[in-house]
Amino acid sequence: MTDADTPTDTDADTPADDAPPEDDEIDRRRLIRWIALLAFGVPVVVEALTFGNIIGDELLGGGDDATPTAAATETDHSDAVGVDDELLDETAATETITTSEVRQSDGGRTYVLGVDVENTTDESVELRTRRLRLRDGELVDGVSSTGSIDPGESGMVTAAWGIPDSAMPGAVEVTAIRGEETVFAGFVLVEQPVVKG
Repeated sequence: MTDADTPTDTDADTPADDAPPEDDEIDRRRLIRWIALLAFGVPVVVEALTFGNIIGDELLGGGDDATPTAAATETDHSDAVGVDDELLDETAATETITTSEVRQSDGGRTYVLGVDVENTTDESVELRTRRLRLRDGELVDGVSSTGSIDPGESGMVTAAWGIPDSAMPGAVEVTAIRGEETVFAGFVLVEQPVVKG
């Protein structure tokens, strides 16, 4: 036997290259278990939550408003005006909202806005309504006016716009005139009105 054929002590002490240490094998098994748990557990949890939301919304009502809205609407603003509110704080005359309602009938829906104007100025005033902006952004044309109101007198304007069945008003375009001068022209946000009929 030659020196090359005789085993040495160092050859016997070296483990085979193929066998990993036992701690590495345990860590590898634990990693595989966690990956399998995540791979099956996450989709199950997502599906369970989705199913729960469907049950809550469809069968139990979900507690949401029946009117669908994509986002916060104009009627959610704190400066929106409604019945008994001053329509235009910026003007010297007093414009009080007396009616703000959606009237439902077999023929469709109509938004009605009534404003009582008291002229406390020393010049004639006039209040005109023009377009109605719906909560979805669509504009509906219409024109109404108090006509000229002399100093110390009062007048009223009642405006009505035909609107689609699912629509709600968001803002009314108003023009206020004092003497020969336009003192306000623009849209005024309105609160969500009551639906009658």
